Order: sequence, then structure tokens, then C-alpha cells
Amino acid sequence: MADIVRGRLGRVAKLASLPAGAAGRAALGVGKRMTGKSKEEVNAELLEKAADELFQVLGELKGGAMKVGQALSVMEAAIPPQFADPFREALVKLQSEAPPLPAAKVHRVLDAQLGTKWRERFQSFDDKPVASASIGQVHQGIWKDGRRVAVKVQYPGADEALRADLKLIQRFSWVAKQVMPRADVDRLVSEVSERIEAELDYRLEADYQRAFAKAFAGDPKFSVPAVVASAPKVIISEWMEGRRLSKIIADGTPDERDSACALLLEFTVSSPARVELVHADPHPGNFMVLPDGRLGAIDFGAVAEHPGGIPPDFGELLCWARDEQWDEVIRLLKALGFMPRDYELTAEQVVEYIRPLWAYIDPLRSGEFHFTRAWFQKSASATTDPLAEGFADRFKVARQLTIPPGYVMLLRTLGGLLGVAVQLDAQVGYATLIERWVPGFFPPGDGHSARAQAAPK
Repeated sequence: MADIVRGRLGRVAKLASLPAGAAGRAALGVGKRMTGKSKEEVNAELLEKAADELFQVLGELKGGAMKVGQALSVMEAAIPPQFADPFREALVKLQSEAPPLPAAKVHRVLDAQLGTKWRERFQSFDDKPVASASIGQVHQGIWKDGRRVAVKVQYPGADEALRADLKLIQRFSWVAKQVMPRADVDRLVSEVSERIEAELDYRLEADYQRAFAKAFAGDPKFSVPAVVASAPKVIISEWMEGRRLSKIIADGTPDERDSACALLLEFTVSSPARVELVHADPHPGNFMVLPDGRLGAIDFGAVAEHPGGIPPDFGELLCWARDEQWDEVIRLLKALGFMPRDYELTAEQVVEYIRPLWAYIDPLRSGEFHFTRAWFQKSASATTDPLAEGFADRFKVARQLTIPPGYVMLLRTLGGLLGVAVQLDAQVGYATLIERWVPGFFPPGDGHSARAQAAPK
């Protein structure tokens, strides 16, 4: 593999090759149509080539560009099938199969991080990576005490590449300011950038993994591998063997899908209460089902800190939205900082704003919920389609909203979880899990209305 493109201009040029390539393929498609190929055959061929190019370009750039691809892989369920299907395989490959780093460069990183005699700490080390991702790749080895281990090695230049991508994001933040003038866009971009840049420090990631491993030690449902050793650009963990969620998405039985989804949701929503942290990167490449049925979690680079757990007011907000008590929703949106206190908003405006997001509230009702692609696509279309009914009114309300500190990664994670649940086509008791682990969330008719009415306004 060639070196990572590090400079901002070089990375922009590489990304620009995607639309340029698309234009070239379109011209080629016209020629093929003239030779007698059907429109359907030509389109299928062009989409397949576009998907392959997307994988190659984002995989070679790595850094923030590849993280965008990984995020798309989680949310692809919102895209209509005729567009998403050709890209699904390429996006899933970005979760763990990016173009790898040559062995000689891996050795140089290990020399610098563990010392030139690093091989003496291993009984064996496999130069061929078992997984490759946005800023590092994983090798398998046998530690000196006989344990099988996963050795995560950061790519040389990954730090420069990631920071170049973050600068690009910051340069385009003015667009978001036009859409959300009330939002503190600079703070939001800074919060996301700081969280992503923190992923470069493998020592911090190792500390997060140790915290999760301690909190979930001996748990009958979950497993987190112990950290064996760490350095700024290398993490060595006990090896974990299991069936990746991406594999279950591809060919799992309905029972396997439902079980895996329930475990993933519970692991994520319970962690703020159990360890005051949230695993904020829920794409299927980071989770696997172990032979004993437990859910195994890996890769703790993207973690959000939640001292004291999720605030009860957030759970209460979910209750009021579920129960359609819009005056209470407005009160809590202001109290939590999602909306300026001086902004006058009617219940009717809230209803109109939330209408396309109604599908996101449905799972909060009692009983099991079936996360289907049709449900997800309908919600996504109503939210993003400027021709959809009420879009202009919803846009006006959205311009008054922001995301308060501490909620950016949480909301991103919850959205990602819904995307994975849809990919699994799972049916689970989502409301029951939220009720158990999110403070302030109560089942309908459980008295939370009386408590809220007694609370100071």
C-alpha cells in the first residue's frame, strides 16, 4: 500500500477523484448503451465500479475520510435499496478490510513504540493483518506467556491525515452556521474534532478499554478483552474470537439477529450507568457474538465520557415525546439547552417538527419493536426531502435548535444504534431496555407526569 496522503490539498484532490471518476463512467455508460446493452445492465455495472472506487479511495485515505465511510456503513439502511445495495458491500468492507499497511512499516512502528527488541515479548507475530480500519490495523500474535493477543498498530501519518480532514470540516462549518444560526457550531465542531483526535492516543483508548473490562468482568452477557500492554500508537489486548455482527447481518437467522441486537442495545445504553462511558462507535465491525452467546466489544477509540451517567432530564424528555405531551417537551428542550429559553414555540410547531422523526419515538412505546428498512427509509426521506410536506416549517424550527455540551456523541451513538438495528432487521424490547438503564424514563401511566408537574418550571 502507498503511504497515506497527508496534506490537506492532496487529500482534497484524492476526494475530488470520486466525482471525476463518476463523470468518466457516465460517458463510458453512454457508449455501452450505444452498443446495445440495456439501461439496467449499464447502471448496475456503473454502480458496482463506483462502489469499488469509493472503497479504494476512502480506504487509501484512511483518517477522517474513512471514518465518514464507516459512518455511512451504519446509516446505509436509510438509503433506498436501488441506490444502497451496490454500495453496501463496499461500505461494510471499510469497517475492517481497508487496504493494509506493508509489514516493513508495521515493524518500524513497533520498533519505535515497543523498542527494537519487541519480538522478545512475543512467542510469535503474524505480519499479515487480520483487520484494517481508519487509523490502524490489527495483527494476531502469541504473547510471551502463551496468550493469543490482538496487536493494534497505528498507521504512520494517520495523525496528520486525520487532522487535515478535521481542518477541512472546520473550514466548512460556516455552512452549518447558515442552517442553524442559533447553534454554537464552532463549539459543536470543536467537540466532535476533539473526540475524534483523541482516538489518535492509544494510551487513552487503552485506559477506556481497561475501564470497560473492569466494569463488565464476569458479566454473563458481555465481554471486553483485557489490555496486555499499550503505547501511544500500539495496543495489545487479549484475543477475542467470535462471529462479527456484519456476518450476522449478512446471513444470521431471525433469532440470531434479534438476540445480537438486544445485546448491542443493552451494552450501549447500560454503560453510562455502569462505567460512566459510552462506546460511541457502534458499527458492526466493533462487535461480535462469542461461542458462549455473549456479546464481545472491541475498539474503544471512540468513547464519550458521561460522569454520573445520563441525566434524568433526558430520560424524562423521551417520556414526554412518547406520550405526546408537547408543552413538557418544550420545557425540557429549553431546560437541557437544546433550545433558547427566550424562543417561543407552540405545541403545534413541535408536533410538525417531530412528525418526520415520529418513527424514532415509536420504539419507545411498550412491547417489542421491529426495526425495518421501510420504517427507517420513510423517516429519513421525510427529514431530508425539501419537497416533503411541512419541510419548510420544520426547517424554521430546526434553525432555533442546537445540541448542548455532552450530547453530541450520545445522540450520534443512539442514531448509529438504530441504523445497526435496522440492518439486523431485529425485533426487540427497546422500550424495556431504555426504561431499565436510562434514568428518568418511565413506562406510560407510571406516575412520571405527576412528578414532572410538581417539578419547578
